[in-house]
Amino acid sequence: MTPEDKKRFISKAETYISQLPWYIQEFFEYKYNASAHTQYNYSIDTLHFLQWLIKRKKLNCDPIDVSIHQLDQLRIQDITAFERYCLLELNNRVPTVARKLSSLKSIFHYLSQVAEDEEMYPYLQRNVMAKIDIKRERISKSKQAELIASRILVDNEFNEFREFIAEGYGKLLLEQNQTRKYKAHLRNRERDLALVSTLLGSGLRIAEALTIDIDKIDWRNNTAEVIRKGDSLDIVSFSDVAREDIKEYLKVRDKYYAPPKSQKALFLASKTSKQGIANRLSVRAAQRMFDQYIDAFGRNGVTLHKLRHSFATRHYKENQNLALLQRVLDHRHIETTVIYTHVFDKEIKDSINKTDN
Repeated sequence: MTPEDKKRFISKAETYISQLPWYIQEFFEYKYNASAHTQYNYSIDTLHFLQWLIKRKKLNCDPIDVSIHQLDQLRIQDITAFERYCLLELNNRVPTVARKLSSLKSIFHYLSQVAEDEEMYPYLQRNVMAKIDIKRERISKSKQAELIASRILVDNEFNEFREFIAEGYGKLLLEQNQTRKYKAHLRNRERDLALVSTLLGSGLRIAEALTIDIDKIDWRNNTAEVIRKGDSLDIVSFSDVAREDIKEYLKVRDKYYAPPKSQKALFLASKTSKQGIANRLSVRAAQRMFDQYIDAFGRNGVTLHKLRHSFATRHYKENQNLALLQRVLDHRHIETTVIYTHVFDKEIKDSINKTDN
């Protein structure tokens, strides 16, 4: 997560937290070291739950005024009703509902097992969430591999897609008489190619790649400092191809984006703020940029995150070292990395066996 994204998530979380009861605000003080994204999820999930609870119990109050007594009186039927509400009325997917219930489990655990009143009694006498079994979407490794294998760049597509960004996309826009888009493309293509090459040549998540600062790149060793998922600092390696594309982008970075000397972000947004300051490229803007290229390239099933899968599949095929790939991808558990052995099997079966030359 970039520093800018972190500030944005914290700001949103603070807005939601201010609408929550005092005892839940106290929970957030207890969870002060949680990541910005986690705090945001906790805050919005809890607010949605309290808004639903007010309607279900016909309470005449705002979320901030919901008493802890109301939580103490909840039964399993209430939680399952909330689960149905999320699934059927909000059309939340199973993983989203599981996340919301997990948020509530953490809060109810704090209120019943950690927090104490002045007489050293827990805030909650009953923890209804302790009785809830969270249903999670179960997908086999082979099925996950099948889904990944159909949505990654394969064979010569690594180089073909890079060449499309550099030349083919612009030619296509001219053929379609899209002059305005063509001019925007000329201004951003070195940046866009450098970002795609960085993802294909490192296995970074897009949010991690966007945290790279120019002064944190070691050109001699092809490494850069990034902020990993969970806000931890790490040093990652990138390929020679990525290094060359980044250097080409840096040749035009000042010309096209005119950043102040204090702006160290490597990847900058094409539009400046009202103050005329060049901002770090956001994840959302990067996704919109990528979607235009990949759709025109004819592979609209591929996403920015699938470039990470493309890298991982190639890395395992070339090195046959699962533990090393786990380290490169920053997976906490090797079971997460095992899926790429299944993708590799699928790759062999379908003769997807060329690499990024």
